[in-house]
Parts: sequence; C-alpha cells; structure tokens
Amino acid sequence: MARLRTHRPSGSRGSAALATATVALAVLLTAGTAGARPIGPFDVGGAIEVEYDAAGGPGALGDPTSPESDAAGGGKFQTFDRNAAIYWSADTGAHQLGGPILDKWRGLGAETGGLRYPVTSEQSTPVKPGRFSHFQGGSVYWSVGTAAHQVSGVIRDKWYALGAENSPLGFPITDEAPAKNSGRYNLFNDGAIYWSKATGAHAVWGSIRTSWEARASADGIYGYPTGDEYDYEGGKAQDFQGGRITWRP
Repeated sequence: MARLRTHRPSGSRGSAALATATVALAVLLTAGTAGARPIGPFDVGGAIEVEYDAAGGPGALGDPTSPESDAAGGGKFQTFDRNAAIYWSADTGAHQLGGPILDKWRGLGAETGGLRYPVTSEQSTPVKPGRFSHFQGGSVYWSVGTAAHQVSGVIRDKWYALGAENSPLGFPITDEAPAKNSGRYNLFNDGAIYWSKATGAHAVWGSIRTSWEARASADGIYGYPTGDEYDYEGGKAQDFQGGRITWRP
C-alpha cells in the first residue's frame, strides 16, 4: 500500500518567515536608540542628535544630563551640561537653546507658554553684540546689560520695521506687558513701543518720550501715540490721542 504523504502549503512557510522577520524588526525598533550613540551617561539620537552635532556637540553643549524625554504636544527634548537643551516638534524640527534665553523661555512656560516651540536655534545678533531665538509665538533677545526679554506680535513687527536692535530703540529691557485699556507695550534701551487696538503699534523715544512720560504716558492726558515721530517746523513732533507733542533743538 502506498504511504499517504501530507504536505504543508508553501504559503504557510512564507507566513512563518514573515512573522519571524516582523518580530526581529519590532525588537530592533523597540530599542529606539539603535540609531543613537552614547555620549556620557545617555544616548543622543535622531533629529536631536543632528542638532546637537550642528550646535557643536560636547564642546559647545556638554554631555547630556537626561535621556530624550516627552514634551507637550507630542514633542521631545533633551538637556545638556552647559545649561542647554534641544527641543523638537513635528512642526518645527529640533532647535538648541541655552543660557539666559533658555531660562527666560522656561520662565514664560516653555513650549506650553505663549512662545511655544523654538523655530530657530539660538543665534548671535548680526551687528550689535547679543543673542536671540525665534519661537512660534515670538522671540527672545538678550544682550549684556539688558538680560533676556520676550517680544511678540505687532510690537515685534514694529520693532523689526524700525531695525530691531539696530534701531534707535536698541534691545528690549522688559517683556511685553499690559497697558491701559487692554493695550500692550515693551520698553527698550532707548525708547518704547506701545500698542492699542484703536491706535496700532508706535514707537516713542527721545525728548518727546520724556515729555509724554512726564504726563503719565498712556495713562495720562495724551493717551496712546497715534503715529510715529516726524519732522515738524525744524524739529520733531508726534501725535497722540490727546494731542501733539513737539520738540525743537
């Protein structure tokens, strides 16, 4: 009598091989740090590793002081020896922050605050010595003597239009703060920018600012500026809600 042979379909062998390969891949991916490298006590990998190297690596940031960790909104971050950190989000990529700018950003709520995630790494200002970083919701600028301060929205736009830190205003010396009737302002080395819904954002500096502040600034009889300073009868003038202030040499 012929012996009956049973045969396993070839597809079953293929399925088993696929399952084995899937398990192997899962093990590799679970390691997570397979593409990372150990630096000091922790691994640094992925987009954070790329930014770490671009920022100067151990020589600039020092060794990591934490593993890669979760941040708000699905982001990631890692901290480093020299008061530095790299934050990543899907919308912004990975960017390095450090020193007073990092401290200020954290003081304002870090990625959960109004500035949200960084969109640039910390950089040097191009002319006057200082540092800055841009964020989704504004910027932080630092210089010797002014510390680090936040500038955002239409006030930042106005400051940029005037030349930012290279303008007559210089660097910010306060964060953006509330003013009369839901307005906002920032003070700078040599002036101020005030904004209200009714008047927009305008700079005030020099002798006109001194005169305006002697009359209580936006809280006084002149109220908010309605335009910038302009040439007037051999001097300067600026219009406010409550009138005009003029200056002559």
